[in-house]
Amino acid sequence: MTTHTSETDPVELALVGPIMQSGEMAELVAEAVAEDNPGLEVHLRDEGSYIHIHTRGRCRLTRRTLTALAGRPVRIGDVEPQMAFFAGHIITTTDEIVWHTKQGAARPTRKES
Repeated sequence: MTTHTSETDPVELALVGPIMQSGEMAELVAEAVAEDNPGLEVHLRDEGSYIHIHTRGRCRLTRRTLTALAGRPVRIGDVEPQMAFFAGHIITTTDEIVWHTKQGAARPTRKES
């Protein structure tokens, strides 16, 4: 489920994830975050030029899901130039990006092939 939050919503204090420049990559990332974080609500906030894409506590985005949704190869490095900001602590590998509320807790998951 995707919800839209306001700036004054206290739930945002625990939200982590990317803040993307509006456009095709932001839409792809939002869809991929929904798939890569089963059981978590995806909170979207449209700020016009930027889209906040967040989940509570931990947010994972994988190269595998991005590629499957795009129907073409997508590298994690393709996301980064479109990510203007992010909320939380971040760990980036060639296979995924993980944001987490606690520093050092956003450990990458197993290596994907």
